[in-house]
Amino acid sequence: MAHVKRYFFLVCLLLATVQVIFAASTRARSKKKTKDSKEKEVNVCDLDRRNTPMFCYCDNNQIRNASDVNCWIFDNVDVNDPIWEHFSSQLYLEKLTFIIRHGGTYGSIPTTVLGQMKNLQKIGFQYASIHELASHAFSNLPTVVEINLSRNMIVILRKYAIENMKNLTVINFDENRIAEINRDVFVNLPNLKQLFLNRNNVSILHDKAFKDLGSLQELELNGNQLSVLTTETFYGLRNLIRLDLRSNLLSMIGDKTFLELPELRSLELDQNQIEYISEKALDGMRNLKKLCLSENKLVSLEPDFLSGAPGINFLDLRENALKTMTFDNIKPIVTNLYNVSSHLYLDGNNLICDCRLAWIWGLKNETKNLKLKDVLDELTCFLESNNATTVDQDAVKGLNIPQNEAEYAADNLKDRDTEDDAYMGDDGNYYEEYEEGYGYPSRPEGNQTKVEIVEGKAGYMKHLFDLKPEELPCPEPSREDLMASEQPSSHRENSKAGSFSIFSLSHADRTDRNLSILILTAILPIVLFT
Repeated sequence: MAHVKRYFFLVCLLLATVQVIFAASTRARSKKKTKDSKEKEVNVCDLDRRNTPMFCYCDNNQIRNASDVNCWIFDNVDVNDPIWEHFSSQLYLEKLTFIIRHGGTYGSIPTTVLGQMKNLQKIGFQYASIHELASHAFSNLPTVVEINLSRNMIVILRKYAIENMKNLTVINFDENRIAEINRDVFVNLPNLKQLFLNRNNVSILHDKAFKDLGSLQELELNGNQLSVLTTETFYGLRNLIRLDLRSNLLSMIGDKTFLELPELRSLELDQNQIEYISEKALDGMRNLKKLCLSENKLVSLEPDFLSGAPGINFLDLRENALKTMTFDNIKPIVTNLYNVSSHLYLDGNNLICDCRLAWIWGLKNETKNLKLKDVLDELTCFLESNNATTVDQDAVKGLNIPQNEAEYAADNLKDRDTEDDAYMGDDGNYYEEYEEGYGYPSRPEGNQTKVEIVEGKAGYMKHLFDLKPEELPCPEPSREDLMASEQPSSHRENSKAGSFSIFSLSHADRTDRNLSILILTAILPIVLFT
């Protein structure tokens, strides 16, 4: 019996020993397998440039330690290429940029890869061939704050292309080929502040295309082909502060076009083809401060076209075809222009020297802005003379004299391309930029009384302030109180003596003075050309 017990004990001991050895062997194999697995994981920051279509530059090459990765694509890569699997080695990136180099092609968004990133904040693609941005291309990426898709030949933006991104603040689509903006492209982006669509081919903005962008503050559509805007175009943009529509094909601004933009402070409409602005175009724009309309085709302005935006203190009307700028035009904002931060630009137009410009003397005297005084001092206008002789007009043909004020200004002004760094731009330096980059028209040297022909009429190009206000002719019977009765009494009382002398003249006095001017202008050419 003792022998049996001893035998049983030895068998149990042997079995226990075998079990321990087997368990140890299993653990060893498991550790080896894990080690082998780690050794096989490819670090996207350590790819062999010679054997892969993509090479990535990382701020830290250790696995899962990089935060900023810039990948260059040198060959054809599609969304199913195995190389995308290597991005699992760097799941904690904060910034990821793809640049397609010469010879490389890529045409889609690696949505699955982006969705794996735990801390991704900035995404960028440049020089890709993304013809179509598919639905849900960027979706449910809660940490992303900025998407840069400039220069990728994008033509079509599908519905829901960018959606459900609660922290996204900036989208950049500059320099693509986008033709239209449909509804529901941008959905559930509660913190989007800036949207850039400059230099595309956008000709159609569907009504309410931006209806879900209630937090947007800056929208840039510079350099597109927009020709029509309606009140519904900007529906939903209740917090927009700056709107850039420069270099489009707009020919008119209709009633209440910007009514959905109650907080707008800066509106840039330069370099369009605007010929007409409705009297109610700016209705509801109580917060507008800056209005830029340079390089359009405006010939005249509705009397109260600024009444809907009484807060404007920056008005740029350079390089249009305006024949006059009356006090009725400027009345809603004239007191704003007295401030040191005010801006008003009228040069490069076809202004006619007549009594409708008399208010400018009052503004020059009233404004505290010395640079504005200088700008006004350089204004030129065309003074018609009915007594310029045929000899004078024939002489003009042989002289290299601009035939209208637009040509005169173009000979003396340089092109400009100012882009604001902030919503309202760097207005404090605007006059310096004007002087350095755009230039004042230089006063002609020598004889300043050469006859010019403008729209078939003979006369002389004059600097407005070389004339006396009481000498300005009136084209037709006009109010005796062009400006005096319109000016706030406090300003009128504080004006310098004589600054409004034109407004106290009787109609008979002005007729006598105009007759004297005509006689002088008849005599001058004879003296000059004999």
